[in-house]
Amino acid sequence: MTAVHTDRSSLVKDAIRDSARRLFTAQGFEATGVRDIAADAGVNPAIVIRHFGSKERLFVMSIDAPAKWRALLEGPLETLGERVTRALLRGQHNGLPIWGAMVRASGRPDIHDHLKRSVVALFAEPLVERLAGPDAELRAHLFAAQLVGIMSALVVYDDEFVMHAPVESVVAHYGRSLQLTLTPSG
Repeated sequence: MTAVHTDRSSLVKDAIRDSARRLFTAQGFEATGVRDIAADAGVNPAIVIRHFGSKERLFVMSIDAPAKWRALLEGPLETLGERVTRALLRGQHNGLPIWGAMVRASGRPDIHDHLKRSVVALFAEPLVERLAGPDAELRAHLFAAQLVGIMSALVVYDDEFVMHAPVESVVAHYGRSLQLTLTPSG
């Protein structure tokens, strides 16, 4: 394979992923077809299947944004709960709609498995390494569960009350709750 062909192939794959991410986020998994993605990317639908194998595999490959989630969890542990809550509520984490699309499509076994692995890998595992105490792993997983809760309120079932509540009030309550989960008991 020549370098020019490889570069073109990479550009085509990137265009397909960008189109898929945009359409899956806007329309959801079920309402988005391979033909829609191909048309948006300016390619033949057969090219989409050749590069990604299936709509499900394209979905998983197009919505994965671990670097964005990792960045959200960086910084001092002492203020993590408040920082994460504030960032989510202020829309500073643009991967949230993509996460919502993944949750809504999680009825499919392959997407469900990817979601389960992603929650653990992105939210719990990075904290296990940073937390002290004998129950660090449990606290990290509980933090992930709570984080998924507010994310669901914001982009899965669209809780209007939470979405329009004063940011600092939600940060004071929910951020503190997240922070307490990180604190060793005893």
